[in-house]
Amino acid sequence: MHKKFSAGFTLTELMAVVIIIAILAGIGFGSYKKAVERSHFAEGQVAGATVAEAVSRYYFDNLDTPYADTMPKAAYLDVGFANDRTCTVSTQKDYCFRTKYFEVEVQKNRIKVTRVQGNKAKDYFLYYFPEFLGAQTETCGSTTVTGGDLCKSMGYTSCSGTGSNLLCKKPL
Repeated sequence: MHKKFSAGFTLTELMAVVIIIAILAGIGFGSYKKAVERSHFAEGQVAGATVAEAVSRYYFDNLDTPYADTMPKAAYLDVGFANDRTCTVSTQKDYCFRTKYFEVEVQKNRIKVTRVQGNKAKDYFLYYFPEFLGAQTETCGSTTVTGGDLCKSMGYTSCSGTGSNLLCKKPL
């Protein structure tokens, strides 16, 4: 009588390994998506702060122009972004910059940075205030629960509202 020895794995063992790998890949993909969106969020923060600084410089250079009467058009600011595109979400095209992931709009008393995907607003927006208006904190607002969670995870902790209608401020 000869014993037969198997030199491989059984189908059950292989299926167990495939299931474990699929579970780990699912967890890893979720973490990867969050990390990518956090990096996009940081890009929006830089874009908003850059335009807010340019608006402040514009008014410090043009002290005879009252801010309450007019706001500077994008063409008057010394700002340029990589992937500069035509704004699609903003209705104020002359006051808007577009990057790959954001539209940055100069508004009457603030700078609004809207996360865009394709030609639609997505999940969250940021408000920046020019330096000459006094000390005001950055604000993160959400249009979805996911956006609100992202605002909180990025350090905007003083929140009002709930769910998809949330405004959070960054502590000074």
